[in-house]
Parts: sequence; C-alpha cells; structure tokens
Amino acid sequence: MTLTHTIRAEASDPKAGMTLAELAAFVQAALRDDAADDVPVKAIVNMRGGIKRIETRS
Repeated sequence: MTLTHTIRAEASDPKAGMTLAELAAFVQAALRDDAADDVPVKAIVNMRGGIKRIETRS
C-alpha cells in the first residue's frame, strides 16, 4: 500500500496571484511535514503568470 501526502496552498486573491508571504507559508508547511527536497511542485497560474494554486505530493 502506498500513502501520499499532499500539501496545497491557494492565493487569497487568484486574480492577483500568490504573494511572497503566501509562498513562504507553503514552503514552511512543506518543510514542517518533512517533504523531501526533490519532490516536484505543481503550480496553477493565472493569465498574467501569477500563482493561483500550488501543491506538492510526497
């Protein structure tokens, strides 16, 4: 049996995109949950290239 753990964060304003503070909180949450350094990160972006949602699975 394989278990996966997902860490996900969404921008408070999807049109503007994620702030640096929101991105830092995502990284801190991933590190707290012992996500490996080589785990890929998936980002969903808006039309202007701002990050709407970011997640990783380990």
